[in-house]
Amino acid sequence: MEVVLLWLDDLDDLVFVLVALWTRLRRFCLQVGLSAAFLLAACEVSMTADVWSPALAGVAGSSVAVWTAGALLFVVARRLELKPALARA
Repeated sequence: MEVVLLWLDDLDDLVFVLVALWTRLRRFCLQVGLSAAFLLAACEVSMTADVWSPALAGVAGSSVAVWTAGALLFVVARRLELKPALARA
């Protein structure tokens, strides 16, 4: 039983670390998506469009999708935030 409680404690720490990292990584995630989109636009007019277009489109789409998922989770967490119950004497 103690092993499960220790594992849950480590999982709790991991969740808080991921939330702290997400606030730093969201801007970087959007920058990666923007640069991939610009490279995709530049690649479309060159001869390498058939090689690089799918990869750049995938990077741009997935980075923006990850950012959107994080933003939606943030909004849902704000809406579901429970007020602490008042202690009864």
